Amino acid sequence: MASNSRIDQGSTAIPVRAGALKQRLLVGAIDFGTTYSGYAFQRRKHFESDPLQKIIANNWSSSSAQVSHKTPSCILFDKEKQFHSFGHDAEQKYNEVAGDGEHWNWYFFKRFKMLLYKDEALTRETILQDDKGLNMPAMTVFTASIKYLKDHMIKTCEAVKIDVRPEDIHWVITVPAIWTDSAKQFMREAAINAEIHTDKISLSLEPEAASLFCRYLPVERVAGVKQTEIRSFSIGEKYMILDCGGGTVDMTVHEIQEDSTLRELAKANGGEFGGTLVDKKFIELLNDVFGPDVMEVIQQRFKDDYLDLMQNFEIKKRKVSQDLKGVEKFQIPVSITDTYKELNNIAIENSTGISDRLKNKIMFKNNQMRVNAEVVKDLFTDVCDQISSIAKEFFQSVSSHRIEKILMVGGFSDSPMLQENVRKTFPRIRVIIPEEAGLAVLKGAVLFGHNPKMITARVCKYSYGIRAFKHFEPGIDPPDKRVVQGDIVLCKDYFSKHATVGHEYKTEEKVYTQEYVPSDASGSRMEVWVYTSPRRHPLYVDEEESRKIGEISVPLHDATGKDNPVVVQFEFGNTELKVKVKETKTGQVKEADFDLLRI
Repeated sequence: MASNSRIDQGSTAIPVRAGALKQRLLVGAIDFGTTYSGYAFQRRKHFESDPLQKIIANNWSSSSAQVSHKTPSCILFDKEKQFHSFGHDAEQKYNEVAGDGEHWNWYFFKRFKMLLYKDEALTRETILQDDKGLNMPAMTVFTASIKYLKDHMIKTCEAVKIDVRPEDIHWVITVPAIWTDSAKQFMREAAINAEIHTDKISLSLEPEAASLFCRYLPVERVAGVKQTEIRSFSIGEKYMILDCGGGTVDMTVHEIQEDSTLRELAKANGGEFGGTLVDKKFIELLNDVFGPDVMEVIQQRFKDDYLDLMQNFEIKKRKVSQDLKGVEKFQIPVSITDTYKELNNIAIENSTGISDRLKNKIMFKNNQMRVNAEVVKDLFTDVCDQISSIAKEFFQSVSSHRIEKILMVGGFSDSPMLQENVRKTFPRIRVIIPEEAGLAVLKGAVLFGHNPKMITARVCKYSYGIRAFKHFEPGIDPPDKRVVQGDIVLCKDYFSKHATVGHEYKTEEKVYTQEYVPSDASGSRMEVWVYTSPRRHPLYVDEEESRKIGEISVPLHDATGKDNPVVVQFEFGNTELKVKVKETKTGQVKEADFDLLRI
């Protein structure tokens, strides 16, 4: 067993497992978010002396002189489909070409990460549409985004005089815990295409990274209480993680073990409930006020003004709380008021066409839209209620663990509206929000890269199995599953289970070794189809909710058919699924070519 070394941090010391460090002289983490992205890095020597020391997150500056540790998740390609810019630079350039009316042949993608969550038939050929409906391969867009962030980080390292070779950097890329295995493989392949060697890539689950960061953090802030407590989570504590980002919400439960490692107690849950839904509500408000015809013209002919309006709203929405009173002022571009007058033959200030719901709650003066505070707060109501509702449902489903704390992390957790809603939903539970809620995932991913074995066990999200034949059992197996091969009566489409949903697997745990005989005795390869099911005991791969997730291609050597069964072994408990195969005849063992992007 690997020996443990301890960091001299007094009462907050956390073990650093030396065996996990390998030769990672520097760890760089890329948090590729729905709304914002960024990177952070740390040298190994600083991690070994103090894990929270000198985790450097880049500062990004916008055209409005705002500085933050993240930049918008948007990317721009020129007319020749060549990468032009990313983040604030992409927004600024696109605004410029849009202002000149020359943006029609430029490719602008924003908040495109959600495609990997929504598309169940994800392949390497999956297409992304930009804001005008122009198409590009999703792999091209994701690869260029990761490459930009990777190259930018290497230049930053050089600028701060960090003497490390690119091949000495280990890269960690964050992904939502609720993502499918195919989405994770897509991100890994995009990183490989961005010129990162696969051995230098780790994927970190976002709520895990945040939990790990807060495990090291000696300071915690309780939402709604204007004081801090110098206190870390203690051994044996169980807490729920509520990771609220721009596009998704991830939830899970962790327990702190006696050796200070983290153990997952419940399978990750969540859904498409994020801060971007507030933006959608604001767009609906604009449509209600000005009319969809006006807003369509603005998006088509005055794209730069529309983008400016949404960027300004993004800044304002971070400050909205239940304490907001009176009115909130929004600067409205002249193009909107002029277009409204052109299409309606009346100035917006004199219009009586506003809906009853908004009468006397919205006024216009000096190109400003003055919105009643209650209307502004209502923009948050639906998404905050949805998040609190699924959080409560999840909390009740894990009530047997007797959780007393909820750890809120992720960019949207900085919203006072969401904080207050969650606290109201859980009046008897302590809600903890780290001071850097929006950076918890990013910095935690750096720590994960240095010390990946801090997460000792994970709970399986699905049952995993292989499509196989078995002996047909009359009266049990359906008649339409009966097939005859030679003198043997078999049952086809059998779900040969290798892992069970809800079961806890230790990190790198190898489970359920099973032999399979190639059905084609003359073939040089055996194709193994892998399926998932939300059921604990699936019987057949074509049952409702069972889903093919990928294929394993096994090369066969020397002997084939019944004389050469293949042993398949799955490895669970990691952030990514691994499979090893062994030919019994030759004894050859190799990690399988597991293709999750060919459905």
